[in-house]
Amino acid sequence: MTETTGYAGSGLVHVKNPYLDSMEEDVLYHLDLGTKTHNLPAMFGDIKHGMGIPSISIMLHELIKLLHHAKCRDVTIIRIGTSGGLGIEAGSVVITDMAVDSSFKPRFEQVVLDDVVVRSTELDTDLTEELLACSKEIPDFPTLIGHTMCTYDFYEGQGRLDGALCSFSSEKKLEYLKRAYDAGVRNIEMESTAFAALCGLCGLKAAVVCVTLLDRLEGDQIRVPREVLGEYQQRPQRLVAAFIRKRLGMKRKALLSTH
Repeated sequence: MTETTGYAGSGLVHVKNPYLDSMEEDVLYHLDLGTKTHNLPAMFGDIKHGMGIPSISIMLHELIKLLHHAKCRDVTIIRIGTSGGLGIEAGSVVITDMAVDSSFKPRFEQVVLDDVVVRSTELDTDLTEELLACSKEIPDFPTLIGHTMCTYDFYEGQGRLDGALCSFSSEKKLEYLKRAYDAGVRNIEMESTAFAALCGLCGLKAAVVCVTLLDRLEGDQIRVPREVLGEYQQRPQRLVAAFIRKRLGMKRKALLSTH
């Protein structure tokens, strides 16, 4: 059967998602664009943006080789970034205790030649607890430990209703996200399982620290002002800076006085 689209002969790109037309604004967060803030029909660009498991995998392979060739010892590696929250307020910082896949299992599946290799996504428990202890120095935003769900896709893979494709209902989306929450997931991103697997296999102590930009149980689009987003994105950096100060035995005033 041939599906009619209503776009025949127009040459326009057809998005198969009935929810888009009812949205007041569509914010394309990763491209820093919005249907209200930008004149999208008048804009054209060649967009290149690295994100997700393929990008972090390539980076880690080469970074780990660099650490090896440089003969580095006792390395601790921390991924910081942004994420969508589950059942927690926007701006919360989640320290990952377990990176899980879309079925809420602590595993990373990598296709090697024509085999599917399953790798552990275990993270360093002591490092996680040490980071949480460091958060006590920064009382102006909430910090917690929780599972992080890693997906291969930002839209359908995370149950969003605002992608170019959407084949499920809003009720089905909420049912899935609530199951994720009940399984211990507190945030969602696209790198943690690959990060944990590669670091673990190479003997690196690793942690994941991400700020949440929204509560996905309440919606799919980020609504906070740009200046608030900027402050949110600094929160994982502030926490890791406190961790580094502690490891180096430095006090906050001593560090600030050097600038």
